[in-house]
Amino acid sequence: MKELIIVRHGEADHMVKGLTGGWSDVALTELGREQARLAGIRLASIIGDRPLDFYSSDLPRAAQTAEIIAKFLPIKPVFVQGLRELNNGAAANLTKAEAKKIMIPITQPTLDWAPYQGAESWRRMSERVMSFMESVKDNGHDLTLVVVHAGSGNAVIHWWLGLGHGGQNTSFTLDPCSISRLTINEWGERVMEKLNDTSHLHSLEGNPQYGS
Repeated sequence: MKELIIVRHGEADHMVKGLTGGWSDVALTELGREQARLAGIRLASIIGDRPLDFYSSDLPRAAQTAEIIAKFLPIKPVFVQGLRELNNGAAANLTKAEAKKIMIPITQPTLDWAPYQGAESWRRMSERVMSFMESVKDNGHDLTLVVVHAGSGNAVIHWWLGLGHGGQNTSFTLDPCSISRLTINEWGERVMEKLNDTSHLHSLEGNPQYGS
């Protein structure tokens, strides 16, 4: 793997209905589906006819994003649990207000704090994501595309850059259907070529929900 493209899923129901994210069973909104379509068009121009590996979180909002993107590519995604967002345990499918009532008080180090009963800590989520990325890094193609979430996407970036688990002092903004491109330069250095690129979504800026 010499180039990694990271796409966050499009806008999903939890973003506009006040629900928790994590492992909540939520679908893309209409806007999210259009974001995914525009991302697919952009990715087709970036990738061209290059062979690639294509993986996606199997949570509905990511899987739907990947399926729409796949319409513009010569390959279908492989859906995996390893790229899921941080497991929010008992808070899944609850409103943010309901989740707040059952939140476990913060403990130190926060990297190991599981915010809800049955939830993952940031460390456990990162280890899961990084373990998956390690397992596919030598699959044969130079280019890999992953469709992820805000948290798991951060874990992928930390893995690529060799920053460890992160989560406390370093974070990267990933907007809905943003495209981030990570490469290796001629000196073998890990490069963040593009981060959180949403220029392909500019036609949606008149929508009041854009980027939410």
